[in-house]
Amino acid sequence: MENKLRLSGFLFAAIFLLGYLINITFILIRGDGLIRAFFEPMQLLQIVSIFLFLSSSYFAPLRWIQPVVFLATSPISIVPDPQNIYGLGYFIIGVVLLERAGFFLKHRAIKLLVAAMYLLAQEIVAVFYTKRPIADAVSPTFYILAFALFLWFLYKDRLVIYLAEPKPRISLSEKGLSHAERTYVQAVIEGKSTKEICVDYDVAESTVRNTVSRACKKLEVEDSGALAVLAATHEVVA
Repeated sequence: MENKLRLSGFLFAAIFLLGYLINITFILIRGDGLIRAFFEPMQLLQIVSIFLFLSSSYFAPLRWIQPVVFLATSPISIVPDPQNIYGLGYFIIGVVLLERAGFFLKHRAIKLLVAAMYLLAQEIVAVFYTKRPIADAVSPTFYILAFALFLWFLYKDRLVIYLAEPKPRISLSEKGLSHAERTYVQAVIEGKSTKEICVDYDVAESTVRNTVSRACKKLEVEDSGALAVLAATHEVVA
C-alpha cells in the first residue's frame, strides 16, 4: 500500500476514538453501567479498529488493513438491516481506500464487479437473516445501481478511461538512454522521419541513425518500427 494511507490511518483512529468516547457518554447517561459502556461488543470492536488503524499508520505493510476494516465491518450494519445507510457508508469508504492504495490499477473492471457483487451478497444475506421481503434487498441495490448508471451517463468518457487497463510504463532515463537518445526516440515515437529529426536538431542523418540504433539496443527492440510498436503498447516517458 502507498504511504499516502499513513495519514488516513491516524485520521480514522481519531474518528473511531471520538466515537468510542461519545458512545461511553450516551451509555452512562442512559444508566446502563460502566461494564456495558466499556465492554459492549460494538465498543470493543471500535477499540480493535483503533488499534488496527494506528498499526497501519506506523507499519507500511499493514496499510491494507484500513480498507479491510471497513469492508469487513459493513456486513455488521447491513445484515441486521438491509437498508442500513451506515453499512453502505463503510462499504464505500473501503472501496475508496482500495482505489487510493492502487488496488484497482490492474484488472480494474473485474475487481469493481467483484466489489459490487460483495455488496449485493450482503443485501441478500440480510433479507434472509431478518426474514424480510426480498424487496428490502432489491430496492436499495436497485437505487445504488441506478445512481451508478446516472454517474455512468454523466461521466461516461472519464469512466471509460478509468476502467481501461493502464499501459505498462517505460522510463527512458531508467533504461540508461542519454539525453540525445531520449530526444530522438521521442521524435520517432511522434512519427517524425530521420530527415525531419535532422532538420529539427541540425544534425547529420548518420548521427540520428546511430543514436536511435544505440537507443534501440538499450530498449531491446530491433529498429525504429519496433519503437512505434513499443509506444503503442506502453507509456513511454523520458
